Amino acid sequence: MLINDEIQRQVLPTIVKATAATPGGDTEQRSASQLAMNPGQQVKAEIIATLPNHMYLARIAGELFNIELPIIMEPGQAMNLIFVSADPRVTFQYVPSNGAESIRFTQVGKWLSTVVENAAPLLPSGPLVEDPMQGADLIAARLREALVQGGLFYESHLAQWAAGNYATQELLKEPQGRLSKTEAKEDADPAKVKQERADGATFADPSTLSLVKEQLSMLRSGLLTWQGEAWPGQDMELVVSRDQGEDGEPAIQANLAVELPQLGAVQAFLKISAEGLSVELACGTPEGTRQLKDGAPDFKAALSSVGLYLGRMAVKDVES
Repeated sequence: MLINDEIQRQVLPTIVKATAATPGGDTEQRSASQLAMNPGQQVKAEIIATLPNHMYLARIAGELFNIELPIIMEPGQAMNLIFVSADPRVTFQYVPSNGAESIRFTQVGKWLSTVVENAAPLLPSGPLVEDPMQGADLIAARLREALVQGGLFYESHLAQWAAGNYATQELLKEPQGRLSKTEAKEDADPAKVKQERADGATFADPSTLSLVKEQLSMLRSGLLTWQGEAWPGQDMELVVSRDQGEDGEPAIQANLAVELPQLGAVQAFLKISAEGLSVELACGTPEGTRQLKDGAPDFKAALSSVGLYLGRMAVKDVES
C-alpha cells in the first residue's frame, strides 16, 4: 500500500485548504515566507464567522483565511492546525484535541512537507502507443489506463474493492498493488516491522514517494495532470479539473497541449457538462488554424457518432 492505514485513516480526511481573505472580499495566495510559518509548525485557528458550504472565516497567525473544515465549528471557538505547505495553495492539517494525536500529526505534517520538497517528479512509464497510425481509439484507451491504473486513485479504488465493487486483479495493476505482493518478505523480522509501523517510520514505501507527492499536489490544487509521450518523440500534457456549466451544474474541464509537426503548437480547451461538449482550439500557425477549421465538420460528426453533442466549437491562432 502506498500510504499506510494510519495515514489514510487520519491524514487524508483532515487536509484543510486555506485562501487568504482580503478586506475587499477578494482572495490571494501567500508564500510560506510571507506567512512566516514552517512546514510542520502547529498554529491556532480562531473561528471568526461561519460561511456557506462548510467554509469558515478564521484568524491564523494574525492573518484572515477562508478555510474548509472536516468538523462543525462556531464563531469564537479555536482549534489547532498543522501548517503543511503554501505551494501551490496554503494548506493546513486539522489536529484533534488529544495531545498524543497532536504530536503524531506534527510528525506526519513534517513528513508530508519533506515529500513535497524532495521527492522527484512522477515520470510516465513510456509512450501511450508505439506508432500514431495505431489510431485515436487506442491512444484514448491507453491514456485512460495510465490515469486509472497510475496509482493516483489507489486509496479510492481500495475502498471500492473493500465494498466488493472493484476487481482484485485491477487493483494489483496499480503501483501500490504491485508492492503488496512483496510486502511480506521471508527475511523480515516481524517484531522490527511492527515496531517501525508503531513508530511511524514507514509512512510510505520509498519507491513511491514521487507518487505520494503527486497525490498531495492533486489534493491541494484540485488538478489532475498527466505529462508524457503520446508516441515516441511526441510530448503531450493533459490537465483535468472540475468546473461548472452555464447553468451552475457540475462540469469537467480538460486542457490538452501538444506540439505537432505540421500544425505546430496546438492547445485544446474542452468542457463537458449536461449541456454537451464545448471545444476551443488554439493553433500556432495560420495554416494549422485553417486545417483545423476545415476539419471541424468531420470532428463534429465523429463526436455525434459516439453520442457526444458539440454545443460550441471555436478555432483561433495561439497569438489571438
